[in-house]
Amino acid sequence: MQMAELANYSVGGTVHVIANNQIGFTTTPLKGRSAMYSSDLAKAINAPIFHVNADSLEDVHQVFKAAAAFRQKFKQDVVIDLIGYRKYGHNELDQPSFTQPLMYKQVAKMTPVARIYEKQLLEEGVIDQAKVDEMLAFIRQRHEDGYAKSKDTIYEAEDWMTEEWEQLEKIDEEQQIYSGLPLNRLKDIGTKITTLPDDASFHRQVKKIFVQRAKTISSGKGIDWGTAEALAFASLIQDGNSVRISGQ
Repeated sequence: MQMAELANYSVGGTVHVIANNQIGFTTTPLKGRSAMYSSDLAKAINAPIFHVNADSLEDVHQVFKAAAAFRQKFKQDVVIDLIGYRKYGHNELDQPSFTQPLMYKQVAKMTPVARIYEKQLLEEGVIDQAKVDEMLAFIRQRHEDGYAKSKDTIYEAEDWMTEEWEQLEKIDEEQQIYSGLPLNRLKDIGTKITTLPDDASFHRQVKKIFVQRAKTISSGKGIDWGTAEALAFASLIQDGNSVRISGQ
């Protein structure tokens, strides 16, 4: 964005869209930036900023049209701060009800935007229920067809991913650093880090995770990334090393 106004780098303006779900994995707005809005960085180049509620589809439509028209006419950057919420976790392993329980109690009460707009259009008489049902059936069928087709699609690694790099040697290829631990020590650490204290109560999903991790430690099979990471951290601490976890 700092290069947007430079003569040799300008692309004639850009419409920047911030998909603002008010959280970054587990980082809240107050802990993720110094400015009030995530869009404030655009003030450095005096770009206009639109803040719009993602649940208000017609307002979103108007804002995008206005932003595109501004960029087209003035050949300058413009920012849309699309303020909504993340319905589920950051990824398939994230359970936000652990880290943001109050926020996700509210999220659970939110009406999906499609239902909000459906209700609005029905009340305004723009469409009737039969049309709604027809559109929903069409969309569901497209999803079903796509899912069925995906089962017959075979993806293979391209040759360049392997053959083209076979003769390339890394400078440190011959250097071998042993970072493993004896199995009995890993199991001992695993037992400790998967045992919850008896003098506290825990969320049932948290208990489930710890029980599952304990099973994988015991069997030595299916150990996930988080468990392996915890084993590594614990072993470093046991050896007298400090561990500082930063970022998300």
